[in-house]
Amino acid sequence: MNPWRRAWLRFRGHDCFSCAFSEVFRSSGDGQVSRLHAFCRNPASPHHNRPLPPTRWCDAWERAPEGRKPAPEDIDQTGLTA
Repeated sequence: MNPWRRAWLRFRGHDCFSCAFSEVFRSSGDGQVSRLHAFCRNPASPHHNRPLPPTRWCDAWERAPEGRKPAPEDIDQTGLTA
């Protein structure tokens, strides 16, 4: 993808949390605390079934019909999301 187009889309708020294929879910972690995770579920993405990349962007991005999803940090304010 053109780097200028990518920069423009990121400026407009297109990131993993506004992608149709991102999923935020809670797991039991190590059994002591619950944790929130954010994974990519897009089969066309190089990050398929893996945690969202640090850049929060890939070329396989697609608009989520329900809009932007909350990040794990927005859901759980306890600091136990890592």
